[in-house]
Amino acid sequence: MKSTILMLVRFLFAICLVGCGSDKPHEHEHDHVHSEPHYHEPPHGGAGVTLGDEDAHIEFLAEPNTGIVYAWFYKPHMSSYLRVEFESFYVMVKRPNGELKMKFEAVANPGTGETVGDTSQFVAKADWIEEGKSFDAVLPEITVLGKVYQNMAFNYPKGN
Repeated sequence: MKSTILMLVRFLFAICLVGCGSDKPHEHEHDHVHSEPHYHEPPHGGAGVTLGDEDAHIEFLAEPNTGIVYAWFYKPHMSSYLRVEFESFYVMVKRPNGELKMKFEAVANPGTGETVGDTSQFVAKADWIEEGKSFDAVLPEITVLGKVYQNMAFNYPKGN
């Protein structure tokens, strides 16, 4: 009788272990719970913006000397670049004298084989950027990996 109960307990334990899989839209190994805030260092040292529950990331990097803001799309945990299909997207920047609309345009890269419509890198002209100055911005709407994200607020250089 003891052995039957022991086998039943082992069987139920094994079923519980199998049933503890993830229902997340992406699979990756990690040592944190997504409901807890955590941070991934943006590879270029810019501001990281997390989309959804780490479905994807965008890194923004401003270069005041050239008046350019770069944006790169990444897979979960900023593990590698994520190529997206669109050719441009907009970010609304909050300035002291009102909002400013920045248009980010896709960048082709013959070295990596990336093309407009299949790239991870975008650029926008921003001659108003000053060295060491932060700004608040909102990504009004963007569709990445078939999911729509709206009103993603962030700060540069802090991110979200």
